[in-house]
Amino acid sequence: MEVSHQPKLRFHGVDFINIKFSTERQYDGSSSIDLKIEPKVFYPEDSNLIFKIFMDVSVQCEGFFYLNLVGIGIFEFDKEFKDDKLKKTFVNANAPAIMFPYVRSFVTTLTTNLGNVTGPLVIPTQFFQGDLPEISVDDDVE
Repeated sequence: MEVSHQPKLRFHGVDFINIKFSTERQYDGSSSIDLKIEPKVFYPEDSNLIFKIFMDVSVQCEGFFYLNLVGIGIFEFDKEFKDDKLKKTFVNANAPAIMFPYVRSFVTTLTTNLGNVTGPLVIPTQFFQGDLPEISVDDDVE
């Protein structure tokens, strides 16, 4: 009987490449905050082992503030996958779930350091399901 070992997924961290914040007035907690999180995946042409998750996050409260940031999580498998279904699970669910706490922490730290403009914002826990849209080289990602 042969025992196979599945590839390991390494996380190399998150780079925040774009951060936009604007405010109209101090947030008083009276209005609801809208949250939008859009993860996408990018597979570099030069490697079958590396992929990147682009997480576009918008947090806003109309009339008070707007925050948008894009983080890139860099991931690497230690060997090729034989099972495409298992690979898709790692890419579409596990990788965004690994990356998300770093994005969440960044938003909380940033808004905490803004003083009373927004107060500390804590994004609720997210669950990622389904296939991520794929970004191509033509989308000018790097």
